Amino acid sequence: MKVPLPVRSKSFKKSRGASCSLPLLLLIGAVQFLVIGKPFPSLLMDSSTRRAFFNLAEEEFIPEPQVSCDFNDTRSDYCEMAGAIRIRGSTSEVFVMTPRRGTTAGDVVGDNATWIAANATSWKMQPYTRKGEARIMNGITAVTVRLADADEAPACEVMHDVPAVVYSNGGYCGNYYHDFNDNIIPLFITTRHLGGEVQLLVKQKQAWWFGKYGEIVDGLTRHEALDLDGDARVHCYRRAFVGLPSHKDLSIDPRRAPNNVSMVDFKRFLMWRYALPREHAIRTDDEVVGGRRPRLLIITRRSRRRFMNLEEIVAAAEELGFEVTASDLMSPPKKQGGEADVVGDGGQARMADASATVNAFDVMLAVHGSGLTNLVFLPMNAVVIQVVPLGRMEGLAMDEYGVPPRDMNMRYIQYNITAELVARQRHLPRQAGRPPRHGPVPARAPEGARPPPVTRTLT
Repeated sequence: MKVPLPVRSKSFKKSRGASCSLPLLLLIGAVQFLVIGKPFPSLLMDSSTRRAFFNLAEEEFIPEPQVSCDFNDTRSDYCEMAGAIRIRGSTSEVFVMTPRRGTTAGDVVGDNATWIAANATSWKMQPYTRKGEARIMNGITAVTVRLADADEAPACEVMHDVPAVVYSNGGYCGNYYHDFNDNIIPLFITTRHLGGEVQLLVKQKQAWWFGKYGEIVDGLTRHEALDLDGDARVHCYRRAFVGLPSHKDLSIDPRRAPNNVSMVDFKRFLMWRYALPREHAIRTDDEVVGGRRPRLLIITRRSRRRFMNLEEIVAAAEELGFEVTASDLMSPPKKQGGEADVVGDGGQARMADASATVNAFDVMLAVHGSGLTNLVFLPMNAVVIQVVPLGRMEGLAMDEYGVPPRDMNMRYIQYNITAELVARQRHLPRQAGRPPRHGPVPARAPEGARPPPVTRTLT
């Protein structure tokens, strides 16, 4: 009788030990017949029992599962598991195989899963890194992790020789800052130490996203990312990660990362993927000899948070000796007629152009917003200047764009617009052709606003 066995994924390395399955089965059948007088089991088993038997033979055995979870982190829930793992995307289920029925969370997860009942045999996870934001997390598809023996789990249909990472591509997907903060950097933390031998299993997958950030994704995995929502097959792994760890805004805590990878490692990874030539910014004393001036990039915006006196800022910077360029970086290139030229690569070419542009500069100046995310492409020792609008945003601005430059061996200056500053600016006359004396960004103070202190932070 010909019995179908699970398909082994063609994209992975040749499996170890699979060739012994048939001889082993024949030996087991012969011994059973000679010792207890019963024929080969496949002739007597019903279909469900036979399926489990051959599935076990293919996998050789079901080891004791090893599961480690962190549900106490404020940013995301995360589990790492090893053993026999079966994943069915169409039902959003991850089956952790156990050698015996009745295994509970208390048996395999231990004390670190404080919010899972010790006698639970399943738990739900939302594999996205904005755990504390209920409005966003309500739109994230939950994944159910189940502890199951061979009779309770679906049969393997595709077997893989590399670990799996299950996560969501939903939430804030499409916002430039969140693309890096919520997906790319957590993926780097999770997969970089695996050297590309890992497969991404993506809930709520956005195809355009994988096009836009193709250079980064291809640097993290050599294998095609699976759309779990559109794949009804059961995929089997020996190791899996559910959820992504997120340490802090746009940064990494090396003490918590595999192999102690850091944001400097991430910056060098981006340099490799986008072939960026400059690892370090210029030293002004060196440039005097070389005849080049330091270069300043001003990130422009089309929203209300924008520089109203851009020409004056440029003039002041040039007077100080900078070579100045103003750009919003991510706009499509213009045709000769002035219309945007739509490039059919999902934004991948614009990412390459933007990274190369930013890497050529030594200083970046921008109003608080997602454009500052481009600081990841600056060379080390560069300077990031963030202008924080009026509105009590100083702490948020520092967390999102003040800490990351320091973690990437860059320097940071924060310029806070205050109500007092704006009030003085309105009443002081301005000299023609020169920028305002009390700050580069004019703003309107809300009624009754209490002026926070003016701070300039250099790190």
